[in-house]
Amino acid sequence: MLDRVIQILKWPVALASAALLPGVLLASFDLLGQIARQPAALKFFTLGALVYVLVWHFLFRGRITGSFFPTFEHELSHAIFAWLSLHRVRGFKATWSRGGHIRFEGRGNWLITIAPYYFPTLAVPAALLHHFLSTELGFWSSGLLGASVAFHLISNWKETHRGQTDLREVGFTFCFLFLPTANLLVYFGLVAFAFAGLPASYAFVLEAVQISESLWYSWLS
Repeated sequence: MLDRVIQILKWPVALASAALLPGVLLASFDLLGQIARQPAALKFFTLGALVYVLVWHFLFRGRITGSFFPTFEHELSHAIFAWLSLHRVRGFKATWSRGGHIRFEGRGNWLITIAPYYFPTLAVPAALLHHFLSTELGFWSSGLLGASVAFHLISNWKETHRGQTDLREVGFTFCFLFLPTANLLVYFGLVAFAFAGLPASYAFVLEAVQISESLWYSWLS
């Protein structure tokens, strides 16, 4: 039953995402302007991201050393959304050089299939850690959050291509409509969180929605 509801919502979600994109872009530029006026607020986040990029470039970029962790995170994203949509996961496999897969009961849905391409699995616990430790160990938790965002960005960039079976399964038209907005909301929502906490993330999303509403109202009136 839940899979059927999710499938019905697939194209309404895609169209809503496309409609929201202009507002998300403008809200993202506004957030970058705020950060430019107070760059020190993101110094540990940025440092963590840069450290991960350097480690990836010199150590994890090779297939032998770098394939397991992105594969594990990719399959874990599938598994999380399988659990959230009430599927029992029956198998989970991630390898160093031969990819990975999960097996679950039931037919499944597009949220499970496309989850790794927008959901930052490792950044979520890092964000929770930063939320609760920002007073005592804020520099460490902010750096960890930056590293996890960089990890997701790099792995997402490498996995998103026309030969990817997950994207072909949900359809490239749907991906084109949904993924740009979803990724911008995720990445800039996390940046806003690292910049000024949860209220900043909420303000970023609210601003994106309000700008989109205003733009579409002016265009259609």
